[in-house]
Amino acid sequence: MLGPVEVVRGGTVVAVGGAKPRLLLGVLLAHRGRVVPLDRLADALWGSSPPSTALATVQTHVSRLRRVLDDTPGGPRVETCAPGYRLTAPDDAVDAARFEAGLARAQALLATDPRGARDEAEAALAEWRGPAFVEFSAEEAVRTEAARLDELRTVAQELAVDARLACGEHRGVVGMLEALVDEHALRERFWAQLMTALARSGRQAEALRRAQELRRMLRDELGLDPSPAIRALERDILTEREGLVHDAPATAPTAPVSPRHDELLGRDDQLALVRGLLADGRLVTITGPGGVGKTRLALELAATTGTADGVRVVELAPVHGSSSVTGAVAGALELQRRPERSLEDSIVDVLAGRSLLLVLDNCEHVLDGVAPLVGRVLRHCPTMRVLATSREPVGLPGEITWSLPPLPVPASSEVTLTELRDSSSVALFAVRACAARPGFVVDESNRREVAEICRRLDGVPLALELAAARVRSLTCADLADRLDERFRLLAGIRGRDPRHHALVDVVTWSYDLLTDAEQELFARLSVFAGAFDLPRVEDVCAGRVLDRGDVAVVLAGLVDKSMVVATESAGRMRYRLLETLRAFGRARLEEHGDTAVWRRAHAASYLRSARAAAEELHGAREVDGVRSFERDLEDLREAVRRSLALAADGTSTADLDTAMGLVAAVREFGIRTLRGEVFRWAAAASAVPGAPGRPLYAVVRAVVGYGSFVRGALAEAVEQAQEAEEAAGRLGVPTLGLAERVAGNALFYLGYPDAAVRAMDRMVAAAEATGVDGLIAHASYMSSVARTSTGGAGALGAAAAARRAAVRCGNPTALAMADYAEGLARERTDPDRAVALLQESAELAASVDHRWLHAFARTEELSVRAKRGELDAAVVGFRDVVDTWFRGGDWANQWLSLRHLFGVFVALGEDELAALLHGAIQAAGATTALPFEPADAADIQEMVDVLRDRLPGFDAVVARGGALPDAEVVRLTLERLDAGRRQDRAVLACTASRTYGASPGARSS
Repeated sequence: MLGPVEVVRGGTVVAVGGAKPRLLLGVLLAHRGRVVPLDRLADALWGSSPPSTALATVQTHVSRLRRVLDDTPGGPRVETCAPGYRLTAPDDAVDAARFEAGLARAQALLATDPRGARDEAEAALAEWRGPAFVEFSAEEAVRTEAARLDELRTVAQELAVDARLACGEHRGVVGMLEALVDEHALRERFWAQLMTALARSGRQAEALRRAQELRRMLRDELGLDPSPAIRALERDILTEREGLVHDAPATAPTAPVSPRHDELLGRDDQLALVRGLLADGRLVTITGPGGVGKTRLALELAATTGTADGVRVVELAPVHGSSSVTGAVAGALELQRRPERSLEDSIVDVLAGRSLLLVLDNCEHVLDGVAPLVGRVLRHCPTMRVLATSREPVGLPGEITWSLPPLPVPASSEVTLTELRDSSSVALFAVRACAARPGFVVDESNRREVAEICRRLDGVPLALELAAARVRSLTCADLADRLDERFRLLAGIRGRDPRHHALVDVVTWSYDLLTDAEQELFARLSVFAGAFDLPRVEDVCAGRVLDRGDVAVVLAGLVDKSMVVATESAGRMRYRLLETLRAFGRARLEEHGDTAVWRRAHAASYLRSARAAAEELHGAREVDGVRSFERDLEDLREAVRRSLALAADGTSTADLDTAMGLVAAVREFGIRTLRGEVFRWAAAASAVPGAPGRPLYAVVRAVVGYGSFVRGALAEAVEQAQEAEEAAGRLGVPTLGLAERVAGNALFYLGYPDAAVRAMDRMVAAAEATGVDGLIAHASYMSSVARTSTGGAGALGAAAAARRAAVRCGNPTALAMADYAEGLARERTDPDRAVALLQESAELAASVDHRWLHAFARTEELSVRAKRGELDAAVVGFRDVVDTWFRGGDWANQWLSLRHLFGVFVALGEDELAALLHGAIQAAGATTALPFEPADAADIQEMVDVLRDRLPGFDAVVARGGALPDAEVVRLTLERLDAGRRQDRAVLACTASRTYGASPGARSS
């Protein structure tokens, strides 16, 4: 009611409908608790010419309104009461009721507790967003209530000023009163308050001049004289009655600024930086999003900065209109308008020759008034310095603009307690939470939740403080679980600047200062999940009312107004929205009703770039493809999720095709970086109704199969690979060799080498059919590995074919695979050359961040070096390899590495751990995985026999190992590798030569 008629849920405006439904709501609100007859509602909506269906239409509007209000627990309700309807609502659910209750409390406190009255009055006034029923105030049905509320608002403003004057804040209210007398020229009470504030500020001459202005206006416009109260006040000022005299000289603005009592946490570096900027420049503007701490930092600087003539702070947040800025500055400086000079001239005259720091706080809504005044001051007062805080720059030549970043947040929710305590965002949250609930500490019981809260609130101090205040009634886990509803959760905190009572107020203040085009682009940008660049914004967000050629300018405006964060990376500018701003933007996009349009545009854009990056993964510019995927991963993830959600309704196959296209494009990147989420995406996409008939089903189903293989579900992997090959045949589409690759790997582990080799041959044929050399190199490498592992002929020939294809495409991964295949094939005949090739393979893989291939090549290299007696190197190297496989969830290669380590531990004399590993490997079915030559099996049996002779209770230890979970086996292994115990080198070498054969171990690829 106190502004536009709105229904707000959780800080977000809920769409009620068009003008008629909103007017209906306004009429019912204006008569809250009273029955409004149906015919009067019709008159309100259509006047003297209602349509024949008016009554029925009113009933329809009421039904829709009820649906909106019924979703607001404890909120308003529309009741049917003959002969019409009645709106009922608890007082705390209606802004006007909250305002009137706050005003009543302020009135009751004024005589005994002026500070309490001030706080209550300002909190009540913070409920207002504009004139009451602003768009309907002229409508007869609401006019009386609107006028009543507007009058109460003015009463509350008078009371708030009275309270501030009683608190001694006469200087601080002058600027606000200047604006109020302009707005309410016939309201004598404001004139009296302004005269009082001026007189108490030592500006008696100006107070008397104001009395003369009021007298002239009343005489000229109304033929009246001022009231007796005004005339009495004028006499008191003339006679300097006690209470209206200020003993400080009005032209000596040297009063110090007191530091705030609460400690400024985590900002030491920023304080030093801004001090340095002030030393270098005369106008420094601290910008940043709402709630980031600009005011707090500026006040700390003001309190700790020494200048010859002191520091003055001008609070501009209460100032309404740029025309009132000069009055607010004059009030803070305690200066009077000089004879024959304007107030702005008087400011310049008084400040000329002074060395003073002027702090202008919260400039963004009155920049049209700030910029010209500051420009004049800096031109004519060469020893003056100005520090401004604003959500956008002042825009003057020579201005130094510095954006205050949020507080650093923990790297993840899994950081240690020690790392967490070093985080300034966590420190701020902990201090404020302790104030809300004494005894609160960050410890092991809540460290993950505290880290999550700080991360999801972007380290914005205001948001952290609002969240910490909730610790009084919620656990950290409760808070973290409810941050999706942050605007509802972080609201209603008293004792703050009215703009900061709730998180939504902070964002709304900034949003309302945007142009229409900026608001539109800001809402569309909320579809992004991570950082983005300008071409991406143009690709996704241009259209309808926003031309592509205008996007850059509008985006720059959002950056300037601190709604978008811009950072330079690798010579390109990247942009992002803080999560809180993104949530607000999404709510605005939903209000517009075209969320799906922009989400589809977002997904289509990222599908195009993912396909381009996937092609680069197979060519000479592989590293560019990797960087593209790494850069866009958050948005690729979001695009898949949204496309699957849109596809779920079954109305269109386009969204499903998009989701499948993203899975197919990202698959190799996901495999090489051990990202299991890609397999989950594939499973979700292939399960959507209608998926088996889509062109990419075969590839997506093969991705599901690869996921089954790496987690050890071998039979499922074979079945899913067969489904993929059958689907490809049925649909007449290529498999790209992925289905055959899955089948070959899984069949090796299941003990079907001949079938596995046939699958690899099909993979080579499928790759050659694509004509893509990167795929051909991969398939030839797989064929070579298969032939080496089975002892068959042709391994070196297949490795040579892989190298030829790799050289043609210049792809680092393809070259690494060719090195691996040749190194593996030469292990028995030329181990030195084999180690060199495997090392080269690992280095090439690392150069393009191919974590899977790097770990795979290292596994084989370390195995060969261990067989040569280099046990120290094997122990050190296998530690990282095992950890990589375990964290990446690659079951197959995890057990391959553990099987190699079994032999290492036997050689080191770690008999009990070796026996435990043997039992675990047997239980996992990995003893003869990826079948190797008979000599390999003989080597393992020889090591088992050695253990049986050396270790009492061998069978019991093996049984115990077979019962251990995977995670426990890996933990024990990593603990031993970390311990780094060594035996005599000669003994180790002798033992190694006795316990290891020369044949290669099993492999998965």
